[in-house]
This record gives sequence, C-alpha cells and structure tokens, in this order.
Amino acid sequence: MPSDNAKAACSLIINLATNTKPSAPDFENTLTEIEQNLNIVEDSFHLPEDAKEKKKKIKKLSSKKRKEFLKDINIEEGFLKNYMKKKTKTETKALARVDYTLYETTAYGILSNRFFEKTTVSLTKNYPEAFTPLIKALKSSGIKILSKTYISMMLFSSLLVFILITLLTAIFFKHPVLLLQILRGFLLGALGTAVFGLIFYFYPSSMASTRERAIKTDLPFAIINMAGVAGSGGKPISIFKTLLTSDEYPGLRDEIKKIVNYVNLFGYDLSTALRAVARRTPSLRFKDLLDGIVNTIESGGDLKDYLQTMANEALSTYRLERQKAVESVSTYSYLHYSTYCSPFTVLCNISNNPNDGR
Repeated sequence: MPSDNAKAACSLIINLATNTKPSAPDFENTLTEIEQNLNIVEDSFHLPEDAKEKKKKIKKLSSKKRKEFLKDINIEEGFLKNYMKKKTKTETKALARVDYTLYETTAYGILSNRFFEKTTVSLTKNYPEAFTPLIKALKSSGIKILSKTYISMMLFSSLLVFILITLLTAIFFKHPVLLLQILRGFLLGALGTAVFGLIFYFYPSSMASTRERAIKTDLPFAIINMAGVAGSGGKPISIFKTLLTSDEYPGLRDEIKKIVNYVNLFGYDLSTALRAVARRTPSLRFKDLLDGIVNTIESGGDLKDYLQTMANEALSTYRLERQKAVESVSTYSYLHYSTYCSPFTVLCNISNNPNDGR
C-alpha cells in the first residue's frame, strides 16, 4: 500500500492536471470574471459561449511526462485511477451540500427590458453621475437582479403609474372644462410618477442600510467565533464554514455564503473570494475585516492573533455604542419629562398652594 507521501504526490498530480485557478497577476480580471459569471447573471439565464469554452480548456500533463513522474515516485497507474475516482466522488458529495441557486429572471423583468433596455443603456451611459450610486447601492443591497433590468423596471413601472393615475383622474374627477380635466390628470400623473420613481430609486439604498445594520449587530460576536476556530488550528476556510453552519449570525449569512460558494463551488482561492465579497459588502467594518484577513494570510502572519485583536476591538466598540445608546435614552427621557411633566407639576403646586402666587 502506498505511503502518505505517495498520496500527497497523487494530490499534486491531480492539482497539476486540473489547475484552473487564477494566477496572481490576473487578479483584477479574475474578480471581473467572478462578477460576470456568479453575482451578475444574464437575463437569458444561459452562460455565454466563451464561458462554456473556458470550461473545456483544462491544462493536462502529457502522457509521457505523467508516466515518468509516476515511475519516479513509485506509484502504480491503477492506484492513481482509484484514488482519483474516490476523490471525485467525495468532492461531488461536498458540492451537493452547497446551498446555491442562480438568479432567475422574471417575466416582468423581461417585459421591462423589451421596452426600455435601449433607453436604460443610453441613460446610464450619458448620465453616469445619476445612475452610478444606484448601481452601487443595488450591488450592496443583496437584491438578486441585474442593475440594467432594475432600471428598466423602474422606467416601465413609472410609465404604468403615469398612465394609470392619469386615466383614473380623468374618469373619477370631472371638470366642466375638458382641457383642464385632461391637464389635471397629466399633472397628477406626473406627480405620482415622480414619487414612485424616487421610491424605486432609493429602495436599494434603504436595503443596503438595513443589511449594514444587521452586519454591524452580528459582527462582534462573529469575530469572537472566528478567533476561536482559528485558535483551534483549523484552515482559514473552515472559519467561514463554521459561521455558515451555525445559523447564529443571520446578518452575515449572505456574505459568508458567497465566500464559501466562491471557494467550494467555483474553485477560487480564499484570498480572491474574500476580496470579491469585500468589494460588494455594504458594511465598511466587515470590508476592513476581510481585507485584514487577506493581508494576514498572504503575508504569512498569525491569523489567530489578528482575529483575537479584532475581536477585542469589536467588543470595545460594541460596549461604547451600547453605552452611548443608554445615555441617549436617558437624555430623551429627561427631555420628555421636562417638556410634558414639569408644567403639570408646577400647575399642581400652584393650585395646591394658592397663597404662593401672591
């Protein structure tokens, strides 16, 4: 039976034979590819042709070099085949447990793109200062929809609201002068469209703020858990797997799930996955934490010490924020008492002691 070194050599051969992970110089291209193929799913729900071709391009060792390498490390061909089958079966089971679903488009999104896709492209190109904040907020909000589709839906919905309000106003609010009746319908329709469009525009920002608050609440305790897992000697990826399976941090669940899926399902290294998530998370604190983990891993630092330091800082910040919240409640209580209760107290004292008013 081959030794552990032989098994390690087999793993080396498999990694060499199926090495499709991105290299460091192509990091920015890698992040772009991640965003295109994972977080941003096409409306057609089909992979592009170039992505299909990339799956077929797998680097392999030549048969001659492979036989020479096996001969040098004294491993039989049959053992290698059995080992690869066993490894493939294990990885398949692991992937089956990953909870991941692609973003499916809706009929309303398809209809909106059919009418307003060209308009959306033109607006985002000519007025980037107006739509760039919306696109950034949409990416951080966790709304599973393409930015182009969302803007098309906003325009299409605003048009429907304008038509609906105009017709209802013209039908139910009569006026002796027909021209004034039509004009009033148009004005109310334009007002309703503006209000509806603003709600549509700022909704992703509101969702991103909600997610940021949820992450802020769970982050201090999650860092403590991460420091404990790192102190036990586990691999860095096991830290995030533990958080994902614990279900104790709902505010961080979506971010942690992305990291685990990047690594386990799509085969990217942990540093690339952390950077990709850090670019989209709505929480600045969580972004700083992920960037710090990447720097610690790549510089060869002690991840346990780093997480322990971050845990202490997070707890200190959490205590200060709780203390400020308590002080704010006390201040508001005092103001409430001074505003509403003090006048009644003075009146009661005067009524009970009428001679004092002389």
